[in-house]
Amino acid sequence: MSATMAGVKGGDSNGRDHGAALGGVTDRVDESAKRAGGNLKWGVDPPGVLPAWIAEHDLGPPPVVRDALRRLADMPDVGYSRRANELGHAFADWAAQRHGWCPDPSLVVPTADVLQGIWAVVAAFSEPGAGVITTPPVYPYFHDVAPELGRRSLECPLRHDAAGWRLELDDLAALLEREPGARILLLCSPHNPTGHLYSRDDLQAIVELTHRHDVILVSDEIHFDLVYPGGSHYPTLALPDAAEHTVALFSAGKAFAISGLRAAIAVFASRDLHDRFNEAMPPHLLGGVGRAGVEAAITAWRHGAGWLDELVALFDRHRRMVVDVLAAELPAVGCHLPASTFLAWLDLSALDLGSDPAARLVERAQVRTSEGHEFGTGGADHVRLNFGTSTSLLEEILARLVQALGNRATPQP
Repeated sequence: MSATMAGVKGGDSNGRDHGAALGGVTDRVDESAKRAGGNLKWGVDPPGVLPAWIAEHDLGPPPVVRDALRRLADMPDVGYSRRANELGHAFADWAAQRHGWCPDPSLVVPTADVLQGIWAVVAAFSEPGAGVITTPPVYPYFHDVAPELGRRSLECPLRHDAAGWRLELDDLAALLEREPGARILLLCSPHNPTGHLYSRDDLQAIVELTHRHDVILVSDEIHFDLVYPGGSHYPTLALPDAAEHTVALFSAGKAFAISGLRAAIAVFASRDLHDRFNEAMPPHLLGGVGRAGVEAAITAWRHGAGWLDELVALFDRHRRMVVDVLAAELPAVGCHLPASTFLAWLDLSALDLGSDPAARLVERAQVRTSEGHEFGTGGADHVRLNFGTSTSLLEEILARLVQALGNRATPQP
């Protein structure tokens, strides 16, 4: 056993006796409670399979958010919320403190989740038959937008080299030149599944290209708070010339593990674009956001900074553990150190696992990952591994992968 693997070991079947409380963050997962609680991530497979698929971390909301939800449950009623408009103010304060960006709270539109916001923006700012550009491999639901809304799917695949994954700006420029009917560019920033962070220069170039070609830039920035030391997330709307043709989508769901409470926001920086959206997509058609989601998001953005710092520090160690173990024990598995998110994009092409490597990992390692082909072009022979769990469970996941794949993972000369 190598020095790297010496610390990679599993705990008991429930993960209850391992880990410690890191201030507000508890590095522990009660597996039995997860499976009994109706959680989708933990409920698909039998107890022997460890879930590392859905982009949701296992450490739950911070205590301050849990307390807010308990207070809500203890109220004599849970009628309509009068605080939905506070979402914009809470987010604006958070963005200013964490990202040095000051959005206008009056230009924030609540949505049930980021996907609803994306669908609504595409419906509002394009006509049937218009082109919708994605940058695969990318979050699988991006591929559903165009066909479900009667638009045309266009792709500008990411390039891959020894440094990682990137959007080649010349490719985007060429696509926009030959597809004058393109009206929407869906950007995932930070990028899911690769963890890539767009540089300020690249984002500015994307903004200028979309502006020049009269394309609405829809920026999904749901992972914006999960950025590791050495990296920076640049809010697209903070860039010069972005306001008139850019809509950004945000949520506290990924960072604070509250996605199931259904509260997100679409953010504008142009009053004209905001008003055009509201005319095309009346607020009542969006349906509004739930009271619990509003309370949780406001509380997270107003009181969750210290807890989030601890979470990011823990996941920083986890991302390095993943890369170090793979390099030492499974060198044929390709993996770049993700600069953001709690997701690792694994290249299994050297292992000959067939057309569905994620299914093979369930069979052989008892670990469920996300199937790479669902992310589109560039996803074949890949899986997405979620390392947003307790240290002990991540150790167990990696130990299982090493045991199942070790005899296949010697690089070929």
